[in-house]
Order: sequence, then structure tokens, then C-alpha cells
Amino acid sequence: MIRYGPARIARALYRRLLRLTPFLEEKIRCDAFPRPQFAYGIYLAARQAKALGYDGFSAIEFGVAGGNGLIAMERIATEIGRSMGLTISVYGFDTGQGMPPAVDYRDAPFIWSAGQFKMDFALLQSRLDHATLVIDDVQAGVQTFLNTMKAAPIGFISFDMDYYSSTTKALAICDAPHQRFLPRPIFYFDDIVGDDDELHCEFIGELLAIREFNDAHAAMKIAQIHGLETKRAYRDHWHVKTFVLHRFDHPRYCEFAGRDQNWQMPLEQV
Repeated sequence: MIRYGPARIARALYRRLLRLTPFLEEKIRCDAFPRPQFAYGIYLAARQAKALGYDGFSAIEFGVAGGNGLIAMERIATEIGRSMGLTISVYGFDTGQGMPPAVDYRDAPFIWSAGQFKMDFALLQSRLDHATLVIDDVQAGVQTFLNTMKAAPIGFISFDMDYYSSTTKALAICDAPHQRFLPRPIFYFDDIVGDDDELHCEFIGELLAIREFNDAHAAMKIAQIHGLETKRAYRDHWHVKTFVLHRFDHPRYCEFAGRDQNWQMPLEQV
């Protein structure tokens, strides 16, 4: 069976060529970055931060595992920050010990097992340029981050902790005061679509954690970006995994953040 037709090969070559160019928006549009889900989310957060006059923001990965994603996030943040005149700080949260035992069926232990995804801390640390690793239980790590790290407001979070229980603990970061966040931070949930045998649904895993968070918060909602796949050059799985945390009572939520405040559509002359 032929897996890659000429059109797909041409797209892949175009993306590789784009990586060598300074054309940021085209690279974002065509998924030229490794981990395009990170690039899109960080870029969207950067546009929001820039429009609202922030100097920078924080990007977080919950669930670092071996560290390939965090390295990609760091490089993406550096390029987007440099291009847009922002300082984007990167943080990675992990125990370093791999997956803990599942709490109950909600963690979907038929998909994952304890001990998977361990980290080689020394090797990863040597490969990082400026990202900060927070190595601890997620609950304690969140408190360390909020209480002792003078981080810029959070603009992007990737949740890749697999379990319902771990994701719920990570989502507790959203209860921090509004000044710790942009008004609409972008969230990416890696484990809501997977292989055929993963069988994700709203009653287990990350989808259950999202639903319970929304049920418990009247003034904050985690929502998918409606119609995201229709805005992209190429269709991909990460479109349905990309969300926004709407912090409706954030003091800056209602400030205009579009590209053209004086957008007009005058009647055409005939």
C-alpha cells in the first residue's frame, strides 16, 4: 500500500524548506515547526500578549517524559519570541520517575502502566538552553512554581500527563490569581485522541478532567477553538486537541486584542 502520494511528499519538502526561512507566519500556517501544536499555541499566545502590551509570557509542559517535546517547545519559544519582540519563558513539570500507579479506572490503566516515560534528568538538562525543569509531584510542583518562581503570566500549557488524576492536579494551576495568566491562555491536551485501542471518552482521562473543571468553574471554561481545522493549511490531529482557557472575569479579558481596531468595510463604489 502506498502511504505517501506526491502531494503529501511535496508538502513535507515545502515544510522542510520553510524551516530555513525567517517567514514566521507562513511557517506557522503550514506546520513547518516540529510540534506544530506548540508553535500554533505559543504564536497565538504571543499575538495576544503583544496586542495587550505584555513584555512576555510563560509556556509550560506538564509531562516531560524523555524531554523531546520540551526541547522543541524551548526552540519554538525562542524563535517566536525573537521574531515578535517578546520574552517567552519555558517550564517543564515532571516527577522524573515515569508514570505513577493508576488511581482507578478514570486513569485508563488499560492504556498506560506505571513506570512508563522515565526521564534521564542529567541528559535532558544538558540539552536544554533556558527552560526550567520542575521535578516533583505535580501538586507540589505547581505550588513551588506559584509560590517561589517569579514567572511571567502563563500564555500556553501543554498537558501530556496521560492520567485523569494527574491532569486534574495540573489544572489546579488555573485557580491562581488572574495576574498569573493572559486572559485567554492556549491549552493543548495530548491525550484525547490516540491509537485505535486507546478509546478516549469524556468519562475517563483528560476529557473527564476538562469536563469536571468546567462544571466546577462558573467564570472559567476550557473550550476548543471552534472550527480550527477550517483555518489551517493542512488538516491534522492536533486541531481537536487545542483549547483556550477563557478567564471571563480576568480584568483584561474584554480589552480589544485584534489586529485592526479601526476595521471598516465601506460600501463598494459602483
